[in-house]
Amino acid sequence: MNVLIFGGSGWVGHSIAQKLYEEKIPCTIVSRGQKTTYLNEIPHIPSIRADKNNEEDMKNIFASATYTHVIDSVPTPACISLVRKYAKNLQHYIHCSSTGGYAPLPFIPCNETAPYKGFAYGNAWDFKRDLDNCVMDLFRKEGFPATVIRPCYITGPGLLPLDNLGGRRKDFITDIIAENVLDLPGDGSTLLQPIHVKDLANSFFLALMYPLACKGEIYNITLSHALPLNEYLRLTASVFGKQPEIHYMTIEDILAKYGSKVNEIGLKFLACHMCFTTEKARRDLEYMPKYTPEDAIIETALWAEKFIRG
Repeated sequence: MNVLIFGGSGWVGHSIAQKLYEEKIPCTIVSRGQKTTYLNEIPHIPSIRADKNNEEDMKNIFASATYTHVIDSVPTPACISLVRKYAKNLQHYIHCSSTGGYAPLPFIPCNETAPYKGFAYGNAWDFKRDLDNCVMDLFRKEGFPATVIRPCYITGPGLLPLDNLGGRRKDFITDIIAENVLDLPGDGSTLLQPIHVKDLANSFFLALMYPLACKGEIYNITLSHALPLNEYLRLTASVFGKQPEIHYMTIEDILAKYGSKVNEIGLKFLACHMCFTTEKARRDLEYMPKYTPEDAIIETALWAEKFIRG
């Protein structure tokens, strides 16, 4: 097995690379060299500077070595097409998608049988849906050995936590510590189900280990259970010995209050339930998350406070 990881200089991609390195699986990162923060954390892993959407670059990459497995943390149509064309020894292709396209959820807890229509308030999930459909169609029509991993809200050290307005603003933790009022859409009962970035990375490793079970399949990857948004805020605040003052508002009132300071799509998405079962991944991949949602939320809050302080 020799794995090529596209997007390996990003937060998710470098976590996957580190997991494979720990498991002694040969892997190489492909990066355009524009992001170095996470790449600098894994200097022990070989990397290639190239553009995965450039045909000449992809031709040279697959001519230079025998790569049998491809992982893409940020897939694109061009990359999928070029992998098909030049990865002559390909045994398994795995890419990262999102559970967001199920929203609004037709049932709770949701699973992989639900329609994946693309979130109604934006086209990012439409794009992910089209990519997922593309590789699944290729599997059915020509045996393209694809697996799709759909994580929920990704958290963990290295990226700021989700804030009360659906973004990842730097002053969210500052507001909590200062005990500022936190405006929140709805009544606080909307469900949030995180996935720790290390458990997400492990799911990619497990997919490599169980190719016969997971080729041609899609897996939702989350931690064990969901939490209401108000409990998420209370748990985050408790890390700093605080009790949050939550102000429940309608989406329309929040947009009127904050204007361009808030991302409308992120806010509306925050107001949708995110609650999934991972039964399929447990069955096929023996997926068992290491972290609880509470562990992940607490660890991320502590990291964020240190990051903000510099």
